[in-house]
Amino acid sequence: SHWGPAGGRFSELAGPNASRVHFIQTYVFTENNSAKGDSVLAALKQRFPEIKSLADVTPAVGIANAYDAMYLAAAAIEKAGDTQGSKVRDGFYAIDSYQGLIKDYQQPFTPSKHDALGPDDYVFTQFVDGRIVPLAP
Repeated sequence: SHWGPAGGRFSELAGPNASRVHFIQTYVFTENNSAKGDSVLAALKQRFPEIKSLADVTPAVGIANAYDAMYLAAAAIEKAGDTQGSKVRDGFYAIDSYQGLIKDYQQPFTPSKHDALGPDDYVFTQFVDGRIVPLAP
């Protein structure tokens, strides 16, 4: 699972061997984020002053997934005009697009597609100096 390396003290405990472990992520904060990524990172740093570097943002993948999930859920409730389960479900199906942190979602949910992320939304990563970074192509 990618949650183990991404969400804890893996790089500290693994020491220099941490960089030899490759794992998947749906999002990593970098020095070159989208405008939304920069905004979220700035908000995180303001709320959590202990964040001094990108290595301190853990787990970035969890933050990004939760961020997009909450905004997608809010959009579904807004589309539904109600919080009743089947109406919210249909609200998810009615989302045309959402510019998220992980990606630009285009009709993320349908009656036959219940996962807004697909195979192309994952990137292989590794630790470099305690930070999770994408592997070079």
